[in-house]
Parts: sequence; C-alpha cells; structure tokens
Amino acid sequence: MKYVIQAEDTICAICSPIGVGSIAVIRVSGPDAFRIVKKMFKAKNGKKFSNLELGRVYLGEIVDSHKVIDESICIFFKSPKSFTGEDVVEIHTHGGTFVPNAVLKVLVNHGGRIASPGEFSFRSYQNGKIDLLKAESIASLIASQTEMGANLSIKNLSGEISKKFNDIRNLAVTLLAEIEARVDFPEDQIPELDKKRISLLYEELISDSERILSTYSKGRLAFSGTRVTILGKPNAGKSTLLNVLLEEDRAIVSPNPGTTRDILEADIVHNGRRIIFYDTAGLRSTKGKVEAEGVRRAKDKAEFSDVVIILVEKKDFYKNQNIIDEFFNFVPRGKRFIVASKSDLFDKDIDLPLDTHVVSSKTRSGINSLLDKICEFSNVDIESDFAEGLLTTERQVALMNEGLVSLRKSQGLFEDDAYFEIVSIEIREFINSISDITGEVSNNDIYDKLFSSFCIGK
Repeated sequence: MKYVIQAEDTICAICSPIGVGSIAVIRVSGPDAFRIVKKMFKAKNGKKFSNLELGRVYLGEIVDSHKVIDESICIFFKSPKSFTGEDVVEIHTHGGTFVPNAVLKVLVNHGGRIASPGEFSFRSYQNGKIDLLKAESIASLIASQTEMGANLSIKNLSGEISKKFNDIRNLAVTLLAEIEARVDFPEDQIPELDKKRISLLYEELISDSERILSTYSKGRLAFSGTRVTILGKPNAGKSTLLNVLLEEDRAIVSPNPGTTRDILEADIVHNGRRIIFYDTAGLRSTKGKVEAEGVRRAKDKAEFSDVVIILVEKKDFYKNQNIIDEFFNFVPRGKRFIVASKSDLFDKDIDLPLDTHVVSSKTRSGINSLLDKICEFSNVDIESDFAEGLLTTERQVALMNEGLVSLRKSQGLFEDDAYFEIVSIEIREFINSISDITGEVSNNDIYDKLFSSFCIGK
C-alpha cells in the first residue's frame, strides 16, 4: 500500500484552499520536519532555531539561497502532540498561487515529499490519533453543506460513535468467551452455561446494533439533504414553482404542454437544511417516445425521493377533486405532499383535500410554509436522535448489516443447540465486522479508498 511503504518520508502540502486569499497554510509532517524547516525559516526575534519553543507562534521569513520568499508565521508541534502524531510544522504565508507554491518547492528541494491525498489523516490514523470512524467524520465535516451536517460530523469527531462500537465489541467478546469456554474446558471444570443470560446477551447486542444502524437513514437527510420530486400534470406550474423556490429562473416555463422532458435538479439551503428539488415531465398518456421516457424518469425519481410534491392546479380541483388519486399508486402516503398551485386564482369556498398546502408562485404566498414543512420531514434532534453518534457512510452500513446477519445466525444456532464451535464462528464474524468499521483490523483496500478521497492537504 502506498501510504505504508512511504510512511517514513517527511511529507508536505498546501492544506488551505488554492487561489486568491489573504493567507495560505502549508503543513509539513514527518521525522525530518524540523530539520527541513530549519534550513528555510529565520525568526525575526533573532532566536536560533534550536531555541524556538514548541507550540508557540513565530514571525519570520522563508528564505531560499538567501532570497526572501515571504514573511510568514511558523508553528512547531513535537511528536506525539500533533494532528498526525509526528513532528509537524505549519507555515502560514500570504495567499494566492505563487507564494505558497514557491514555499512548497523549497520544502521539496530540502527533502520533503508532496503528500498524497489524505496522507496526513492516514498518518494520524496509523499513529493512533484517530480511528477510521473519526477519519470518515473528518471527511464528512469537510464535505458538509449545511449547519446540521457539520454539527453531526463534529459529534462523531467527539468520539461518541467510537465509544459505542467499542461497547458493542466488548459485549460481543463477553458472549464469545462464554461460548468458547465450553469448547476449551471440560464440563466439570466450569459452571453450567446460563442459557437465559446468553439469550439476553444476544438480544442486547442485536438491539444495540439495530439502533446504531437506524441512524444512517435519518443522518443521511441531515448530511446530504432532503430529496424532493415535483410531480403533476402538464402545465400544473411545476417549473414555475421550482423557479420561485430557488428564487431564480432555472427551469424553462412555457404554456405548451410537454416542455419539460428531462429531470432538472437544483438545491437550496433553508433553515440550515439542504433541500434538493427535481422538476419532472408532466404526467400524462403520450405516444411521443421522448416525452414518454420523461414520464418514466419522473416516476423513478419519485420512488427515489424522500418527499414527493403532487402539484394540482385550480381547474383540476374544480373538474375532479379526486384527480390526485392517480398519483397515489406509486407515491407512498408517508412522503407525499399535496400542493394546490395558483392559489391567487382560487375561489375562497373551494373544498380542498385535507392537509393540502396552498401556494401561489405569482405572489409567493405559502412558499415559506411549504419549505418549513419539508424541513420538518428531515427534522432531527442531535442530542436525542444521535446520542450515541451515527453511521455516515455506506461502508459502515454494509459492514453493520453483514455483522448482524452473522449475529442472528449465531443466535439461531445457539437456540437450536448447535455445536458451540459453530456458534462461536458466527460471533467471531460479527466481531470482525465491528473491527473493520473502526479500523482495528488492517484492510489496505479500505485505507486506499477512504484516505485517497481526502484533499491533498488533509
């Protein structure tokens, strides 16, 4: 694996966003970090490099062959008290493109190596500063687009989820010890197995595992956003509604039916939550292959979404107030929102179905309340819903599901009085799944996939 092979190198990278900005940060980590920076940093207070104190901020100059590249700030961190657990120097220079890259070039000339994507975080993991769960939380925090997603990532970084998995693993080890004791020792040397206690251990393990697994779907809404498909007949006002929700003209609006044929995707942030909207083709019977494909895609997108807005305009309520029934065949009750469009044209005495949201794209009446209602769908309480942390990646979910299959199989074998040797095999498989989640078991393929997805300076 590339990271393990090159772990003794001293690595360096720009860890702030590239481009125009007031400050850039270059990170150096490894056994020769201090030696390399010593050759190029001159403190303005006149102190010799050997007299610089760790954890202090020093103003100085970065020089190359007696030529000053930039005035900078340096901070020195001694192993193991750093992000990577190694000797680390952070160099703060003026921003832009030229200066940070010039500093990076000098670092390389003095023996540094440009870091691979995620290599700093990998070294942090390798040196026991973080586990895989925390590494994935760092990635999700960087990728967060909303306040809610960032807060959830920070909660996982605090170690709650790691502690929960350690508790689950320890309980599974206790269960395994009880079972394997009956394999390793004669019956007359150990107490009789308490089957009721073992059954309770199984139930507790399964319950804890299912509870932590259930956090993924709810957490996904906070991290990735609520997916909302807008359905309706042609000319119901879907594209106009989308433009009003976005407060910009993204969708083409036309009086001609069938204008929208492909899916148009756009997102906003409302009350700290991300909402992704999908404008779709109007649903109607059509012989045109292109429009028919648009209708098929609209139905597929509705199935994929968390919320489906069924948009019905005034004339359809007058003509047939059960018009929305045809949508109910493929939109589950729990995620459908009936929205009456063009409310500025409605008679006050019109009888609308229960829980109908009334909006006007022309006057913006009801728009904010509709957005509030959508946000309620993804509303979570970080302290109560995710008190023990949450799963944030499909990798974690897949391993948790695999582990639960093994655990339930072991429970069934135990209840059927199978040989303890066979029962214990499945418990070990469960423990291995938990260890893979936290990274206690080495898996180079996982490391490459996870850490290479990070940015260079992380």
